[in-house]
Amino acid sequence: MRRPKLKKASKRMTCSRRFKIQKKVREHNRKVKKEAKKAGHKKTKKDISIPNDAPFKEDILREAELRKQMREDLKKAQKLERQNEVAKKRKLEKDKKEKKEAKPKDKKETEKATKPKKPVARNSVKSFCIEVNKVIEASDVVLEVLDARDPLGSRCLQAEQLVLQSTKKKLLLVLNKIDLVPKDNIEKWLNFLNKEIPTIAFKCSTQVREKNLPSNGSKATSSIVDISKGTVCYGGDSLLRYLHRFCPSPDEGIKVGLIGFSNVGKSSLINSLKQFRVCNVGALKGTTRIIQDVKIDENIKMTDSPSLVVCPDDPPVTLAMRNVFENKDDDLLEAVRLIIKHCDKQQIMLKYNISDFRNSLEFLDLVARRRGLLMKGGVTNVKGAARLFLDDWMGARLSYHTQPPASSSCHISTEQIATMRKGVDLKALDEHNKSIIKTLRCPSPASSIAFHFSCLTNGILDDTELKEQNPEPEEQESEEEEDYADEGEEEEEEELMEGDLIEEDNGEEKKPKDVPFTSETKQTELAKQSAGKSVRFDKLEEDPDDAYDFNADFN
Repeated sequence: MRRPKLKKASKRMTCSRRFKIQKKVREHNRKVKKEAKKAGHKKTKKDISIPNDAPFKEDILREAELRKQMREDLKKAQKLERQNEVAKKRKLEKDKKEKKEAKPKDKKETEKATKPKKPVARNSVKSFCIEVNKVIEASDVVLEVLDARDPLGSRCLQAEQLVLQSTKKKLLLVLNKIDLVPKDNIEKWLNFLNKEIPTIAFKCSTQVREKNLPSNGSKATSSIVDISKGTVCYGGDSLLRYLHRFCPSPDEGIKVGLIGFSNVGKSSLINSLKQFRVCNVGALKGTTRIIQDVKIDENIKMTDSPSLVVCPDDPPVTLAMRNVFENKDDDLLEAVRLIIKHCDKQQIMLKYNISDFRNSLEFLDLVARRRGLLMKGGVTNVKGAARLFLDDWMGARLSYHTQPPASSSCHISTEQIATMRKGVDLKALDEHNKSIIKTLRCPSPASSIAFHFSCLTNGILDDTELKEQNPEPEEQESEEEEDYADEGEEEEEEELMEGDLIEEDNGEEKKPKDVPFTSETKQTELAKQSAGKSVRFDKLEEDPDDAYDFNADFN
């Protein structure tokens, strides 16, 4: 009989058992590692011993011992040096404390010493005045850039007097943005200004090439042209020609400083002459904050300056147009009201393609609807329309003009006029200005808005007598408290209005006559107009709480 074949024991096991074994092994290894760390067992370094058969074994061992001793001596010396330095510092601190205790100072002196000097803020009125004074002092020739739409309003009395005080400095007027004014009006203003100070007609190139981009050709010397875009700068040749005449010699150069109010085109003038975008340009007021020197050629170096600061005693129209520091929405609405008050109403209606209006608020409402500036519920964005109108007015989109006065200003004497005219060929300048006006495309008098206000603007240049236009924090807190009180009064009025509503027979609601016409009711009335219902804007004039005198408009 065959013996039955014995089977080997199987090594298979259940998964749970296998996982338990693996877990125990891991735990064991972890314990072993922990114990090894606690014991601090480290790998023993192998002793690189020198074999006995090596030649000069004794000499090698001596050198090794000497090196070891040298290292130990170096460590000890370094430790002593550190200790000595710490001891010296401690002695110095003790001496300072003893001196302070021996000679106590007054409280005022200590406060003055500890208080750090406050740096002048870049966007403050004082910094603007300091920068403009630096430009006038450092320059040999000063160019006052004027806006051709309102040349008299863009002139600063104080800046001109400061330049005319020194006989060594020259003053020239640059009438910029001549492409936005009718030709007859430009000629009138040039004749008026040339009676006092030599004036050059100028038109900046609207698009200049970036500095880092390569040009497509060589620079044109006869006419300053942007090759990549083809926009021409008018008046650049004559300006550079007269500036070169003021140079004392062909080898010596002059420094030319540019001054003027905001948005007259100082930085654009430098970019046009340099044919590169060297200075930052923007439609916002006060884009230039610091002085910037630009080398036009070997003999002429121009300095761009921040805008002149308007004196708060000036008329409100000039403050609205020339003031750099205005950011509040109420100031925007007031500025629009003052500007529209001195404009020709029919020309504004034709320019913006809107219907007849009674006041500035109705004008902004019509402009907002025309441009699609609507908020939730069909309410017009009046503040957005005000910003849009002021950007058009201060920028280069809107054409308006003013008429020169009958008599010239009295702040320049005949001697000063004679000194300013030295070295300037007035006949050649007049001919060159006329040739520029002939070749230039200008708007017609019918398409340009007549602005019936023009007077010299007073500026601030003396930083010692400055008073910051921004209110102090205490005043701001008081204004905020008043605003909260006004909001509470408005809420009470709304509750009264809701309680006094009268229901008619047909189910409609009607407001009583005694309820005041608040700002929120104005918005609801404007929303009704967007829905196609008629609105009576004469109620806006009957509002006693309204901040604007709408009855004074267009009288």
